[in-house]
Amino acid sequence: MKTRIVLLLIIFIGHSTVSRAQSSFDNWVNSEIEKTLEQQNQQNVGKNGKGADRQKESPSADTRSTSLVDQSSATDFFSVAANVIPVTPGLSQFISGTGSTSSNPSATGSTTATASLYSLLAAFNKKSPTDPTFYGQHVFSRRISFTVGTAASQEATDNTTTPATVYGTKLLLINKRELYTRANLVTLGDVQKAVSNAAVSSAALKQKIKELIFVALQPGGLDGHGAPDPDKFLAFDHDALSDANLQNTINNLADGIRKQIQTLIENSIGAFSKEQAAVQNAYDKISQAMQMSVSYTADIRDSKGNNNHRGELIFDYGLSDRINWTFNASGDYTDRKMAPDSKGGRAATEFQGDLTKSNSAWGRTPIRLSFSGDAQWLTGQKPQYTFQAKLTIPLSAGIDLPIVYQYANRTALLNQTNSEAKLGLSVDISRLAQALKQQ
Repeated sequence: MKTRIVLLLIIFIGHSTVSRAQSSFDNWVNSEIEKTLEQQNQQNVGKNGKGADRQKESPSADTRSTSLVDQSSATDFFSVAANVIPVTPGLSQFISGTGSTSSNPSATGSTTATASLYSLLAAFNKKSPTDPTFYGQHVFSRRISFTVGTAASQEATDNTTTPATVYGTKLLLINKRELYTRANLVTLGDVQKAVSNAAVSSAALKQKIKELIFVALQPGGLDGHGAPDPDKFLAFDHDALSDANLQNTINNLADGIRKQIQTLIENSIGAFSKEQAAVQNAYDKISQAMQMSVSYTADIRDSKGNNNHRGELIFDYGLSDRINWTFNASGDYTDRKMAPDSKGGRAATEFQGDLTKSNSAWGRTPIRLSFSGDAQWLTGQKPQYTFQAKLTIPLSAGIDLPIVYQYANRTALLNQTNSEAKLGLSVDISRLAQALKQQ
């Protein structure tokens, strides 16, 4: 699948200009290759948005979120995340072993929705967000995303029980994992120079297609060894495959033969990629490149409740093709209406590993296991340290189920440890719709 990512660069360019001197048969074969490549370009769109740096869960500033650490980029399209906390005080006591209780026994969770600027542009222009051409032309708009939603509030920590309104935005400053950036297109193009025109100019491929059509329409045209009779095949080539009769010949082909021709083309494209190892290395290099973004998130509450603000720097780096490292550094501010405000900072890090591989661009994401830690220092309260383990299970294409265990030495102003399990659900609407469409 990885080798397909580079096909739109070279092979598409290589046969986008067809000589006028070519026969109608050559032009027809080229058009069939174009259709195959268009389908693969659609796969590139799906593949580009499945990286570990894509965050579909609520921002970490929401204490109910299943994300302790924020990722550098958001969904390419539109996603919804719901978070619940099903832990009871008794389970918290059992896990911690200290007699402490969870500070969130009655929390109801939160729900947020995130949309990229690209998805809004696609809607405004009445374009499908998965249209390969439109997708490739709007790289910058996928760097910007917006989040809105609600989060539960608690009297002990938020000074109100009225749910907060969540606002957030993220800007991707360094965007080195995007396949459609100019630098990455050049990188992939350099790798594929040796196979730029092979699939299009191959006489062997066209000869196989001619023989397949001949056998399908002239079943009695074989010689005694089961091969096309040379004389009959030559006459068929000059007559049925001539410019004048080609379209009629194509119209007479059964659907099964058309599928066989498409399979021949797909197999030929793969066979001509003799530098598969180099292509894969180029892709892995891109998928592991660094990403950096800045974000702002706010939980705004009623006239009595505390407002939480977070400005954040997010850094992602791939340690291997399956392991991603993320670091967060933020400035945090709690605006308390009935007590002194708190100001300070936070540092957090996460190691995320793919336990499985994803074989389909629009299919399920890999099963992912992550371990993360968070340290927060705010004026007026003791330092807070949090550890989290998370297993993200893809239920289907576009639907993920994050399961979290989290332990903290304290919660905000409460001098007690906090241990809880969290369960979330994230849905990438456009990815889900595209996967259903391809079924």
